[in-house]
Amino acid sequence: MDNRKMVTNWLKECDEQGILPWEYDFKEEVFIQKSWSPSFNENPVKRILEKDSNFYGNPVCETEDSMLMQAVYHILWGTYSKNVIGEDKGDCDADVMNSFWTIFRNFANSKFKDFFESAHNICPGVSFPNKGIFSTKDEESRKLLLAYNKYKVKEGDSWITLILKNYDNVFLSLNNTYLQKSAMFSHTLGNFTLTPKGFNLKHNDGNNTWSKALLNLKKLDWAKNKYLGCTSWKEYCKKFYMDDYEKEYAYATTEDSQDKFLQKINTAIEQRGKLMTKRLCDELGLTDLFFYKEIN
Repeated sequence: MDNRKMVTNWLKECDEQGILPWEYDFKEEVFIQKSWSPSFNENPVKRILEKDSNFYGNPVCETEDSMLMQAVYHILWGTYSKNVIGEDKGDCDADVMNSFWTIFRNFANSKFKDFFESAHNICPGVSFPNKGIFSTKDEESRKLLLAYNKYKVKEGDSWITLILKNYDNVFLSLNNTYLQKSAMFSHTLGNFTLTPKGFNLKHNDGNNTWSKALLNLKKLDWAKNKYLGCTSWKEYCKKFYMDDYEKEYAYATTEDSQDKFLQKINTAIEQRGKLMTKRLCDELGLTDLFFYKEIN
């Protein structure tokens, strides 16, 4: 895999098409688009919900493990993730730092409490919305199906399908500027990183913010293991552009705290993406591209 050529071509295409690389959606890399395939929705939130509903088919790999992103990892940090195809595997995991699904679920629960009230009453202790399927397999499931029947839900639909069916009436608040931007940044350069192999499975709970994940990373024995070529956690934070995440924060769970939280996350992803783009351009001698001026 010619990493330098692949990334150079991508950055030049971004330049020609007026795309900011730190806003490029890596879902473009993992779905094989045919002439008859549905185009990606221009609404970023709908696009992710449709992706999770298999609207665009099955991806060839995770966005963070795409061939283009693997090439980026190798140029920036000299290694591939363990899921690279056709190359020597690196001893590390690729990771999406800020999970949009967790962000979305908290946002939906805070903005549409009344809508999910019936579900919480029928199934106390269960988190809604989730990725479960409406069915008639038991009494609780039948009650849920009946409770949301007026929203055109049918057996076999998921909660994501229910939201998409009612997006333009019940869920218009999902067009919130900050949530839209968060969805737009979800699968971009600044939201991908590498972590020690096995970290995702053991230490990075999807319900934790990335700041909490960094605290878990801090507990690992960096000096002994030299994870990712770093002799300390502090070196990892600097090398992997984690400055905006070192101060711990929690997910927003109330309606009035959402915008401020989302703005913080969006800024962190965007700034990190710009730093990564600058480093790529410097490494590849592409400092004459239009977007390079926006980073300096």
